[in-house]
Amino acid sequence: MKIKGIKRGKIIELSEELNIPDSTEIVIDIEIAQSISHQERLKTMQDFLSNNRESREDFVKTMEELQREENLEWERLYGQYS
Repeated sequence: MKIKGIKRGKIIELSEELNIPDSTEIVIDIEIAQSISHQERLKTMQDFLSNNRESREDFVKTMEELQREENLEWERLYGQYS
């Protein structure tokens, strides 16, 4: 299992819920994730949006499909999506 987290003092805050009981002893293999700066992230997004039209169209189609799936799940759980 691989999960991300953020170290805060002696606590590691996990990015998602684990399905294990509290106080369960676990072993953690530490791998430092390489973060990019805000400027690098912005430049990457600008490059993506200004170039490669085919990738952009594929991205938009993927996001639309994810939204449709989310709407269907909402309707399944709660009734009509508004």
